[in-house]
Amino acid sequence: MKLSCIPISFFSSISNGEMQVGEWMDFAVELGLDGVECAPPMIHPLGPVSAAEFRKLADDRGLAVSNYTGYSDFTYPDPLERVREIASAFNNIQIALTLGAPSMRLLAGQNRPEVDHAEALGWVVEAIGQVADQARREGVRVNVENHTKAFTWTNFDFAMRSDVFLEMLNGLRDAPVGVQFDIANPFVGKEDALTLFEQVKSRIGYVHVNDIARPGTFEFVPVGTGLAPVAEVLRRLALKGYDGWVGIEEASRTGRGGFEQAVRYTKNSLREALSGKSAN
Repeated sequence: MKLSCIPISFFSSISNGEMQVGEWMDFAVELGLDGVECAPPMIHPLGPVSAAEFRKLADDRGLAVSNYTGYSDFTYPDPLERVREIASAFNNIQIALTLGAPSMRLLAGQNRPEVDHAEALGWVVEAIGQVADQARREGVRVNVENHTKAFTWTNFDFAMRSDVFLEMLNGLRDAPVGVQFDIANPFVGKEDALTLFEQVKSRIGYVHVNDIARPGTFEFVPVGTGLAPVAEVLRRLALKGYDGWVGIEEASRTGRGGFEQAVRYTKNSLREALSGKSAN
């Protein structure tokens, strides 16, 4: 397994120019990461550099770009808005290609209270299926995440609850769609991460490692200091032969120390997981 990071704690500093993208990547090298993950706040139009510049900065430092983590929203009641979201997701395929990222994240969209559940589910499955088919033709893997809430959203994710997430995946059973499994997110909805992991493990194509202080809250803490069963998920991934990317989602807002703690804990957990696999 290869280790990457998406620096959510630095998003504000990067987007407003207080931290250069190259400065973040220099720190990623210091941390001993194999790659960096890209997201909209880091590149045009929200961030300071283009996708091509982001890739060059990573290449110059020997870092791979592991993933493009987008913010699709397919539950708008206005069909024209949904068409725009699909077009934006098609554009994200091109961004992933420019970055050299092997995969990209799609989200269901917001859980809008005014929208009928069955109708929204149909919109989401249709849109994700369209984008995934196009991505496959372009050579990019699409993964959907058990997501909570994007920084620009008013509502939590339509598919945040595990039963809805699984319902969505069932609708996409014949589509070229994997899972971007987030280890901490189930706890936001007071659910168990390992239960969901066992239900989706055969489709996992990317992993997000983060941590949460207590169930039912939207408060992330440095990895290894909260509830998320990071070590156990990595152990189970190793046993099933997963050899893809593990991306630390550092969102604790505790400065560089939070990143150092997260990388140290995740590396130790990966080492133990892989050694346990060898022992078996």
